[in-house]
Amino acid sequence: GIRLICRKVNNLNLKLKQSMGEFDGGNFEQALDILEEIGSDDEDYKFALMLKYNCLMNLGCFSDALTIINLLICDNPYALLFWIDKTKCHYFLDDLSNMGSALDNVERIVDICNTDELSDLMKLCTLIKKYEKSLKYCNMILEIDENHVGALLEKSLLSTFIDDKQMMNECGNMLLDQNFDDFATMMVPFVLKVFSKKYDDCLKMVNELKDIDLKNAEKLKNVIYTQMLCDLNIQIFLEKSVELTLDESISLLFKYNYDGIVCGTVRNVNYRIISCNS
Repeated sequence: GIRLICRKVNNLNLKLKQSMGEFDGGNFEQALDILEEIGSDDEDYKFALMLKYNCLMNLGCFSDALTIINLLICDNPYALLFWIDKTKCHYFLDDLSNMGSALDNVERIVDICNTDELSDLMKLCTLIKKYEKSLKYCNMILEIDENHVGALLEKSLLSTFIDDKQMMNECGNMLLDQNFDDFATMMVPFVLKVFSKKYDDCLKMVNELKDIDLKNAEKLKNVIYTQMLCDLNIQIFLEKSVELTLDESISLLFKYNYDGIVCGTVRNVNYRIISCNS
C-alpha cells in the first residue's frame, strides 16, 4: 500500500525515492538511514513517516512503528490503512486489549460496499486469528461479487483452519466454477476436495484436466489413494503377491468406500480390505 501511495505523488523527494528503492529491495535498515535525513519541514515528510513505520514493522520493531502510526492517526483518524497496521502491531506485541480496540475502529470506518477495503479487513482478521470475523467479511464480499477469487481463496483457507469439511467442499465447488482448468490453479480446489473426503470429485478433476501430464496425474492419484487409506484406516491384503496399478488400487478403495465391498478378485487374485479399527 505504501509504495502505491507514494508513487502517485509527483516530484517526490530524491531521498524518499532512494529509500523506496531500498525498501523494495528488502533493505529496511538502509531505507531507515536515508529516511532519517528527511526533516519535518519537508513536503514529503508524512510519506516518509509512512515508509518509516513500514520499515520498522518489517524489522519487527512494532513499538517504534506504533509511535509513528499513532501520530499519523491523530492527523488522519479515518485512514483505514493506519488502523489496520496499528491492529497488526498490537497483535505482534501480544497487546490484545489495544488490538481489540484498534480492530473495532477498523470495523467502524471500513466501507462495507468496497470489496478492496473488505478484503483488507478480511485478511487482517485471518492474520490475528479472528476466523469468525474473517469469514463474515468473506461472505460480505461474496454477496457483492460471487466470483471474487480472493474471497473464495480466503474462505477456503478458513475452512481448513476451522476444519469445516462441508465448507471445504463448497469452496472447492465455487473455485471449480471459476474454470480453473490447468494444473496449478486446480490445486486449491483439489486439496479442498481431498480434505472434505470427496474422493470421487478429486479423481474426476484429475481425469478431466486437459493439460496434465502422466507424472502429475500419478502424483495426484497417489494423494487420493494415500489420503483414503489414512481417512478410512484400512489395509488391502492380497492372497498372492501382485503389483497393482494405482488406478486398480483406487478402484478397490472406491468400491469399499462407496459400495461397502470388502473383498473380491483383482487380476485373478483374491483380496480383502481390513479395517484397522477392528
